[in-house]
Amino acid sequence: MGAMRHTVRTGRKLALAAALVTACGAASAQSGEEKARNAAIADGLSTLMGLAAGGVEANPIGPVLAIGMKAVALRYAETLPDTERPAVYAAATAMWGGAAANNVCVTAALLTGGSFAPACLALGAVWAMKTWKDTEHERLFWEGCAMLRQYAGEPALQCIYTPPGTVMVYEIPAEPPAQPVARLEIDPEDD
Repeated sequence: MGAMRHTVRTGRKLALAAALVTACGAASAQSGEEKARNAAIADGLSTLMGLAAGGVEANPIGPVLAIGMKAVALRYAETLPDTERPAVYAAATAMWGGAAANNVCVTAALLTGGSFAPACLALGAVWAMKTWKDTEHERLFWEGCAMLRQYAGEPALQCIYTPPGTVMVYEIPAEPPAQPVARLEIDPEDD
């Protein structure tokens, strides 16, 4: 009886820790790159917690190779033009964040003896779709920036993204900028 109680307490602690790790990757004040890195970490840690709770890795490439592939994907994204990076980071965040949500759910199912593990796949998919949708504004902004650069014939035109609801303070420089600067306002509601 005492061993069972200890297992349940340990399980609750693991599930809480995994949930907190997953939530850390969802902070909205982070850049796309930071969100992708945090989602990769949350996926890895939640996978380890699931394995520690008695789960079996379902990823055919295994957790060790997955770490390498995540590092390669993040490095690849760094090499892309600024107008393409947000979509890659958003896709990575959605996939890895959805996987982490699934892992946390499966870990909780394993530790509680619950039969809700099949619902964890749906939870992971919903989390991934929500994460992807949350980045729509930024992705549309950078698509607009790419079109503006092409239309203006200014490939070096500097675009500065600010998330919706961000208060901007503008300072008028003493001298004009060395390169043109543009600010686009994209409202996804105007589709």
